Amino acid sequence: MADGVSSERRGGPESPRKANDMDGDAGQRSRRGVLKHRRAVLAVVGVLLVLVGLLLVLRRGSVERRLKALRATGYPTSFAELAAYKQLPEGVENAAEVYLEAFANFAPPVDEADVPILGTAELPSRGAALPEPMAQAVSTYLARNAECLALLREASGVAQCRYHWDFQAYAAGLPALGDLKSCTRLLGLAAISYADKGEAAAALAYVEDGLQLSNSLADEPGLLSHLVRVACYGMTLGHLGQVLSVGGFTDEQLRDLGGRLAGIADTLDLTEVMVTERAFMIEWCKDPSLLTGLGGTGRLLKAPGIRRVGLHDCLDYMADCVEASKLPLRRRPARFTEIEKQVEELSFMHVMIEVVRPAMDRVVVLDLRFRAHLDLARAALAIERYRLARGTVPGELDELVPEYLQEVPLDPFDGQPIRYRRTESGYMLYTVLEDGQDNGGLGRGDVNRGEPHDWPFTVTR
Repeated sequence: MADGVSSERRGGPESPRKANDMDGDAGQRSRRGVLKHRRAVLAVVGVLLVLVGLLLVLRRGSVERRLKALRATGYPTSFAELAAYKQLPEGVENAAEVYLEAFANFAPPVDEADVPILGTAELPSRGAALPEPMAQAVSTYLARNAECLALLREASGVAQCRYHWDFQAYAAGLPALGDLKSCTRLLGLAAISYADKGEAAAALAYVEDGLQLSNSLADEPGLLSHLVRVACYGMTLGHLGQVLSVGGFTDEQLRDLGGRLAGIADTLDLTEVMVTERAFMIEWCKDPSLLTGLGGTGRLLKAPGIRRVGLHDCLDYMADCVEASKLPLRRRPARFTEIEKQVEELSFMHVMIEVVRPAMDRVVVLDLRFRAHLDLARAALAIERYRLARGTVPGELDELVPEYLQEVPLDPFDGQPIRYRRTESGYMLYTVLEDGQDNGGLGRGDVNRGEPHDWPFTVTR
């Protein structure tokens, strides 16, 4: 029996107590392993947090150095600096004061169905006279806005203009910019009305007033002001096409207006737009509550780490945009597209730049469209001067050089001369758009929504 017991202890089955002891040891080792693993994980997380903290501190220092460098070059980095940027000297007459008074006197149409451009009525085909009921309704409406039109004329005679916006409310839009658009339409309606009456000088004077009103935003900072300025210029050029279709202008009037359009092209500075837009983005990164419509995202953006990363991203992004804006016109769209793709590939920690940045690649395309529109209008004025001298329009645009144009303008989208085609009742000038496709001069209104089209400038009479 002793041998049996001895043999069990040496090689037989283990006792229940021993098995339980072994299970307990294994459980303790497992718990120790879990605790060790947790400590390791916490250690790694701690190291990462320290590294992130150091990175944010370093970035904060880097951001402060970069902001200081921008200020040293004279570029604005805050709302206060924007307010002082290109501010008019004390005592200089400011057209903005008169324009704001004009905006306050603007009267929208009472019966929109009777008034085109500002109402729902449609203008007749280019070159056709206004129907008598429409002509009467327009005359009555312009009389209601006589004070507004007089103030717009007065303001256009003042050389300098600088509005005083509330920059903190800029992201939500500025009411005066909407008023500016309405007054641009009013001036266009006046130009078309007077052209219809055969008063060519008065018609062109209102076109000039429209151009000057658009130009009142030339020294205003930020992308929003630039886009409204370009949009208002575009509306006025559209009104000019209507006016030219009536005719009756002198060579001197057409020449002077052509020179004015050439001067506008020289004032378009996309780099300056980027420089001032950067100041808005810096302030929005510092205080996301200035932005509207963010919902729950707004709370996330207030996290210190998110804001600091966003500020760093903002400076990187806008530095790229500023340099891209200096490229030759045709190279800009591709570079801005690259910049946008780089931002889209950033991680979630970079959410701030996704929120505050505008679609700069689209802005560049709109800028090129307007430049092309200006060239189309300049070419149309040259054609009208040629018509006055020779009694017919040219067969080719080359015939305008050098007497009426220094050179045939190039389409910024494909580098080819702008397109020109005589029609039975006049002529058409057009540019292809960013797709580079020549659609024969078909405009947006000539195709179904979403289909490719060109950007035409048509004169018919």
